[in-house]
Amino acid sequence: MSDSSRKMFPIETVMALVAGKDGIDIKEIAGYVTGCSIVCDDQAKVAGLFAAAWLARWYPNFTGMIWSENQTWPAFVSQAKSQLGENVSLNPMDARTKEMAKQALDYMADAAKSVAAQTEATMKLEERVRELEPYQAQAQALQKKVDELEAKVKTLNADMGGLRRKVAEFDGKVPLDQDEFMSTVKDAIKNGLKGVVVGGVAAGAAAAGAEGAADAAPAEAAEEDFGFGFGSSDADEGGFGF
Repeated sequence: MSDSSRKMFPIETVMALVAGKDGIDIKEIAGYVTGCSIVCDDQAKVAGLFAAAWLARWYPNFTGMIWSENQTWPAFVSQAKSQLGENVSLNPMDARTKEMAKQALDYMADAAKSVAAQTEATMKLEERVRELEPYQAQAQALQKKVDELEAKVKTLNADMGGLRRKVAEFDGKVPLDQDEFMSTVKDAIKNGLKGVVVGGVAAGAAAAGAEGAADAAPAEAAEEDFGFGFGSSDADEGGFGF
């Protein structure tokens, strides 16, 4: 590998890449050694895992540089400077190591996209839930009313059942009594009308007879007076009877 491909980095940045130190920007050095586009600190830390193994191959002194929790960061950097110098000249990783790092970084990028999509979907769902909260209260109130109506319907059905049983007890009795009552009324009306019609006819006949008798008497008298006999005479049947 030619010297033109090498690049100088401060020892603190190199150690931060290897140790995965928070608070120090290591995206540039991670992108340089892996040949990948590093857009976040998490990707840079993943690249640092491969960088640590790769640097140990080229710089054996890196294997002894381990940052422990009981050591301050400045003390660790000072120790690295005493062994490796103020700055370190680095080459990019070899092709095989780059490919392994790239696969890990691609997988991480896909996972990050999936997480971002799920986070966005979750946020939209939460927003939708907030929008529906008032309607949820209304739905609960409606459900309560539905439950009350169902209870009333059950009560009405029970009452209707009782009414049906009572009606069944009188089934056939009311129509029979009604028919008997109507028959009695009809008979009474017929009997009453019969008496009225017979009496009226008899009275009319008597009156008509009296009138007929009265009319007949004058007619007979007239016939006797105007028979040109002025009274019948046995002695002279054909004369004027003078």
